Amino acid sequence: NDGNAVSLKRVAQIINKEVPFVFADCRNEKQLEAIFEKYSVSGVIHLAGWKAVGESVKNPLDYYSNNLIATLVLLKLCGKYNVKNFIFSSSATVYGPPDSLPIKETDPVGHKITNPYGHTKYMIERILMDLAHADMSWNIIILRYFNPVGAHPSGLIGEDPKGIPNNLMPYMSQVAIGKLPMLYIFGTEFDTADGTGVRDYIHIVDLARGHVAALNRLNKQQNCGCE
Repeated sequence: NDGNAVSLKRVAQIINKEVPFVFADCRNEKQLEAIFEKYSVSGVIHLAGWKAVGESVKNPLDYYSNNLIATLVLLKLCGKYNVKNFIFSSSATVYGPPDSLPIKETDPVGHKITNPYGHTKYMIERILMDLAHADMSWNIIILRYFNPVGAHPSGLIGEDPKGIPNNLMPYMSQVAIGKLPMLYIFGTEFDTADGTGVRDYIHIVDLARGHVAALNRLNKQQNCGCE
């Protein structure tokens, strides 16, 4: 819902190759099945989901409907067409507020989630784990990460939200180019050196490379279940 058609043209410019694109609702089984019928699919990277924490608190039913139903429809079709290599874009929100830092992958999840968005991610993780345990022919990797930020080194694609930004970086960019007069920092009572908040970020290019590496692993190793 935050996409921009211009980005597809710029991706094609970067890789010197046209990018097939289908505009569809992942909750619509008929639309989604047409994609499986048309293309030879060997693996799926599931990034389709709403992700604004504040919005999820205001509109929880919309988030449960969009994120959960879309995943169930997609998994059903993956099974039908024997596409068993599946990567899910999860989130560090499944950990909730940490007891200590840095957060470890083995830390407990699901018990301290503070918003519906995080709950949808955790529920989908459970669905995938149950699926992998029930059918070992599935190869599933779940990636949990913090706030993706940054742009491609070419400068052709990057974060430029249509509406109100959901994280700090777009505001910083808008100040840098003169679109906003200053950067507002909210909160002065955090347990940090200067009292302001601390956020964890991951560069979007690193994240993209991580997804490709995960997909390559699945293509080489069969029957790995859920990792």
